[in-house]
Amino acid sequence: MSTIVLNANSTTLILNGTPINDLGVGDVLEMTPLNPLTSHVNAKNGVNINERTDGDSYSLVARVQRKSDSDIFLNSAINGEGITVFNGSLKENFLKDGIAGVESWILESGSITTQPTETFNDTDGNALMEYTLQFRSCQRNL
Repeated sequence: MSTIVLNANSTTLILNGTPINDLGVGDVLEMTPLNPLTSHVNAKNGVNINERTDGDSYSLVARVQRKSDSDIFLNSAINGEGITVFNGSLKENFLKDGIAGVESWILESGSITTQPTETFNDTDGNALMEYTLQFRSCQRNL
């Protein structure tokens, strides 16, 4: 499945009411659907099409400045007691025919699925920590 790429310079990410402000300059956020939206079962006289209950699950990859407030917030979710469940939103500003608009995503029931890894952003040369979260439901609105 294809990945949706959002420009970090024009995108706002909020998790559990906390703005993730320390995204890499010139970087991107990556949203990847994890499952098909529907399932098809072919039969002799037609097809059975069903909506999948996990059809709106997504993986989100976000890279934040290492040792920043956002890195501390996300790292504390990993090191806290139990699993931290994230809800939030992702909004990207855009222009269409000279008119400003906002693409928004409602993020529900997510968690950090992988230990963060260190990477570097070629634009500003700062070290970044890459976090991967999986959300049960991501609804896109235009």
